[in-house]
Amino acid sequence: MNIDKVTLLDKTLTLCNVYGNNLETVVYTQGVGISARLRIEKLGYPSNAKQYALSTYSDLVVNRIKDESHAWKNDGRAGLIWLDDLYEITKNLNHVQPIIDQADAFVDKNNPILDTNIQVEDQFFVSAVLGRAYKYTSKDIYLDFMISHILDSPLQREDGIYIHSKIAEYPWGRGNGFAIYGAVEALKYIPDNHVRKEEVIQKHIKHINSLKKLQTENGAWRQVIDNDESYEELTATSMIGYGIINDIMMGILPKEYLEMVIKAWKFVDSRVEDTGIVHDSCTGTGSLDSIEEYLIRKRENGFDNRGGSLSAWFLESLFEYVEDNNE
Repeated sequence: MNIDKVTLLDKTLTLCNVYGNNLETVVYTQGVGISARLRIEKLGYPSNAKQYALSTYSDLVVNRIKDESHAWKNDGRAGLIWLDDLYEITKNLNHVQPIIDQADAFVDKNNPILDTNIQVEDQFFVSAVLGRAYKYTSKDIYLDFMISHILDSPLQREDGIYIHSKIAEYPWGRGNGFAIYGAVEALKYIPDNHVRKEEVIQKHIKHINSLKKLQTENGAWRQVIDNDESYEELTATSMIGYGIINDIMMGILPKEYLEMVIKAWKFVDSRVEDTGIVHDSCTGTGSLDSIEEYLIRKRENGFDNRGGSLSAWFLESLFEYVEDNNE
């Protein structure tokens, strides 16, 4: 496997330390960074992540959830996923109760919180929260809602690629990353004997195979994923790379797909500086009105929670694979 393990670890630790120490806003772009930092610490690389997470958890339950949660959107609810990683270290079930509480908000039929225009981002937010809630409660209501959200989505085109939403039928790069995240996070928690698991796998593999054709020579996926004039984009590449390496670790994809992961790593490595500064990370993007708006969407170059945290999640998973397989 053509990866320098020392370089991979150094870059992973840098990203985890830079982007895993901030929950100024409860949002997935910061929660994923904390998750990555806890995961690398669990592998035996101390960064004081546990103590930081415990302190942040205490502030959440004493103050912030009461004061802030009424205003959270779904990206904020997904900002709690690192509590699952904290539990994996502490084994204290109190630490995951806020995730379960937010899962209840998703399945409350009397107060629906999903956008009726069906935003692809929600595929990740739903799976990230409800999958973990099912892990700790075994309640089918979470599992059924999550699986239906994936399988009933109208956003996947015939060729396997996802569009952004019903009101923005454009193949946004990070949108395809969100669809990958959503499937992978769901597949971690759907029991192997579940009658619909194979449907989720096949829909997901169709997406992966369509993306395989669109990976650039540099190992990236683009801001507009099927447009050769669009820039090569960091977050889409990190999210898709994360999905594929986790698929391989779960046995969903064979090792032949490692070639895609290695190419993605090389691109991400080239866009992340030793200081944690990132390049070519698409800024926050709601559904836009034209393909041209996606093509000219601003690229963040500097310290960027979104680009840094999503890259950290990918690199930590890749390092975990390399460690486990003595690659």
